[in-house]
Amino acid sequence: MEKENSGSKRNLLKLGILAALVLTIAGIFYLTPLDPKDFTPEKIREFILGFGVFAPLVYLAIYGLRGVVVIIPVFAMAITSGLVFGIWWGWILNVTGATINATISFLAARYFGRGFIDSLPFFKSGKLKSFDEKAEQHGFKVILVMRLIPLFQYDAVNFGSGLSRIRLRDYIFASFIGMLPGGFITNFLGSSIENWRSPKFILALALFVLLMFVPFFYKKFKKKKSPAMEG
Repeated sequence: MEKENSGSKRNLLKLGILAALVLTIAGIFYLTPLDPKDFTPEKIREFILGFGVFAPLVYLAIYGLRGVVVIIPVFAMAITSGLVFGIWWGWILNVTGATINATISFLAARYFGRGFIDSLPFFKSGKLKSFDEKAEQHGFKVILVMRLIPLFQYDAVNFGSGLSRIRLRDYIFASFIGMLPGGFITNFLGSSIENWRSPKFILALALFVLLMFVPFFYKKFKKKKSPAMEG
């Protein structure tokens, strides 16, 4: 009984720390002149290039802390990689940064939230427990599909996966591989955005629009496939 009470107190303490961190970050933007709208790709680019040869490391550090400590839209970071580093280096840094960020978010959710989830009585049996166990068994496949087909918001996948029993190893490798196609397209768009009348930008924009429609086509395919399988 004492162990359970001690575990519950630890979980509540972790949630309290997490809530305090979130409120502190929100307070920084509401109580100071900082505005999330100021974090445009152009301004981020200017800031990063100011570090010279250390620019790639600074980019990875900012991306890694994005969404956890620094509030910057993930799309802005993806576009910036192309603007600053070009197509190929930008692609590598974009996907690497996104994977680092996804891993940090996952670990934060796992450390601060998983214990609380385990302590919930209705989570110890039934459909939720069964779903959690399947997520652990098929974690790589689940995350790979979520990354390749952006059905869910990027940060929601990061934190939601951390709350589940998905293995960290499966999560990291599936995230990196799954984000390669989308990372290339957004980076390609960023590398051509300054010359928006060029064929390169038109091609990049067309690929980006196609990427946005992938979830729609996937849902249509799944809906069409389900009746066929039932029959």
